[in-house]
Amino acid sequence: MTDTIVSFSSEDDRMEFAVDEARRTLRTFFEAYTNPKPNQTAFLLKAVFESGDNTEHIWLADIDASVMPLEGTIANETDFPNLSFMQRVTFEPMQITDWMYIEDGYLVGGYTTQVIRAGLSQAERVEYDANAPYRFR
Repeated sequence: MTDTIVSFSSEDDRMEFAVDEARRTLRTFFEAYTNPKPNQTAFLLKAVFESGDNTEHIWLADIDASVMPLEGTIANETDFPNLSFMQRVTFEPMQITDWMYIEDGYLVGGYTTQVIRAGLSQAERVEYDANAPYRFR
C-alpha cells in the first residue's frame, strides 16, 4: 500500500461513485475473503474514521467479520488522531468505503484507488504503478 494520504472534497462525484460501487459490490469481497483461491491475496477493507473535523479513509487488514463491531488492523500510515499503522481497531459495516484484494497480481476492487490513480498526471501514474504491489487492468 502507498503511504501517501490523498485529500478529496466530500462533493467529489467520482469518489462518491467509487464508494457507492464498493459498497454495492461488497459481497464480492466477502465471498473471496471467506473462501480465497490460491491466486487471491492481500484482502483489505477501507473504512472511514471521523472525529470532530477529522475524517480519514484507512485501509484495514486481518479483518475479523465474526464479531460486531468488525475488527481490523490499520494497514497504512495515517494522520488520524490516536490511530497508527498496525493498530487493531473496531469499525461498523457502514464505515466501509472500499475493498480490494490481489488476484493473479492484479488489483480487484480498489475503486477509490482507481479514482486516485486516474487523477494523476501521466508521469505520476507511471511512478505510482511502478511502486504499487499490484498491476491494473
